[in-house]
Amino acid sequence: MSMVTIPKNLEKKIKDVSEKTGLHREELFMNAILYYFETMRQKIDLKKELEEWEKASEFDFLKFEKKLS
Repeated sequence: MSMVTIPKNLEKKIKDVSEKTGLHREELFMNAILYYFETMRQKIDLKKELEEWEKASEFDFLKFEKKLS
């Protein structure tokens, strides 16, 4: 298991949330990390989609518009 140094101001927030939610620190860390990874995955997916749209030609856009109508 890896060790991470947590700044004191963040440590206080972690303790406060832990007490209010009844979750152990480990659960909070795990949930926060998993949430962060999911958010990053969504950003990566959006970036890929935007890059694909950028590569699309005007012809491709016109074909797409025809399919919608």
